[in-house]
Amino acid sequence: MDVLNLLSSAASDAVGVLLIVVPLLLYRWLADSVAHWPPYGALRKDKAAIAGFLLGVCLVAVTPLPGQPLSFDSIFNRGGPWDFDMDAFGDLVLDRMAVAPRLLLDRLILDDERLNLTLGVAAAAALLVGHAIGGFFRLRWRRAMATVVFDQIVAVMTAILTLYAAMLALWLCNRLNFWIFLVGILAIQEYRYNLFGLFPRHRHFRLPRFRLPQ
Repeated sequence: MDVLNLLSSAASDAVGVLLIVVPLLLYRWLADSVAHWPPYGALRKDKAAIAGFLLGVCLVAVTPLPGQPLSFDSIFNRGGPWDFDMDAFGDLVLDRMAVAPRLLLDRLILDDERLNLTLGVAAAAALLVGHAIGGFFRLRWRRAMATVVFDQIVAVMTAILTLYAAMLALWLCNRLNFWIFLVGILAIQEYRYNLFGLFPRHRHFRLPRFRLPQ
């Protein structure tokens, strides 16, 4: 019975870890696929990702997180606001993802006196609109429309992933404590040896080119 409980617990933890990693892998697969299409390319994908990152930072800035204002104690302490299990983390992510866009819109309209959020959103919009206009001058309209759609998808997914990554990093700091340094070492080794192809310089995850728009 103890063995069965151990196996059940291990399987549950493995599924939980997989669910945490899936958004990161999905984003990587999508970004590599669109960058692999010649009319779009890696450079335009990177600029759309920058626009999405700016939006994501704005979302992080307006989203209420446990333990704010954040401090070393609130993040790392046992029994602190970030000391909860994987199910609670999933609920937190879904809840914050649902309210973050509305909170950002409210802040932009009602409470952005220093215009920090407005500048971030405006810079992201300028990148996306500028590339959209340039695409219609350089490409046929169908390809230009496809690149605009890709821009929006990459930007939105990057913004969502930025907010997700911020919450994931804070939660893992509490769950792993000093073991977080081991995770950093493993990430460095992955970058060097490319076992899973998780970093952009090794494009393992992408659709075959013949499946992309022609």
